[in-house]
Amino acid sequence: MLLAAAALVATGTFGGYGIGRAVEAVREVWPDPGPQLLADKAVPPEPIDLSGPADTCRPEELDVRLAASATTVTEGDPVEFSIQIENVGRAPCLVDGGDASRAVTITDASGQDRVWSSGDCASGSQPLMLGPGDVAPERDVRWSAVRTVPGCEGGRPGVGPGEYRAEVTLADVPSARSDVVEITVAPRHTPTPTPAPTPEASEDPATEDAGEQPTEDAGEQPAEDAAEDLGGRPEGAGRPADAGERGQKDGDKGKDKDKEEPTPSAEA
Repeated sequence: MLLAAAALVATGTFGGYGIGRAVEAVREVWPDPGPQLLADKAVPPEPIDLSGPADTCRPEELDVRLAASATTVTEGDPVEFSIQIENVGRAPCLVDGGDASRAVTITDASGQDRVWSSGDCASGSQPLMLGPGDVAPERDVRWSAVRTVPGCEGGRPGVGPGEYRAEVTLADVPSARSDVVEITVAPRHTPTPTPAPTPEASEDPATEDAGEQPTEDAGEQPAEDAAEDLGGRPEGAGRPADAGERGQKDGDKGKDKDKEEPTPSAEA
């Protein structure tokens, strides 16, 4: 290629065209070079000193995650939360994995009313060394739909139906937080008792027969049953005699009395 360009320049010079015309001819034949690429200067990362003691993790080095067993529960039912912390940085660092530091905090929907925290009734610390890509042991906590205050003072009322927000916070890394998990607490419905049927609505035949008796049976008693009640005595026994029979007996008694009295003498 260079020899061809030199030949063109020589031919143009000796042909009377001059060096300028010869150079232009060469440019027309020679391809244009591609655009020049300018490389951006990259700032090298800061060197990592692994010889000294590990420092507390920075917020940007931690990925804090929170998951709930359910996002809608009935009033009074518990919710299970699982907590995970991962080191997404380039160097090992320390984080307090104790229950008092790694806590789930629940507020109302506005975020102003602090309802509950798993760290209110916990104590102690647990320093964890997390290398790049390491995940702290998963921790599960339960919220039983109650209110708590720091110091675990008892006698707090329960939580009513409504919308709530849950998130994980770290006491030693305050800016490290999980995403918010919204929890809905639905009211508990009490079943309405079914009223018992009234006696008028009962269709039991036995009940109807027990409550209804013929009127004519109430005042009448068969003759045979009456005889049995009198101890098996024959008909007419024990009944008073009629008026005719009593008169006849009284007359007979008077005749007998007259016969027994003596007749007065003529001398008397």
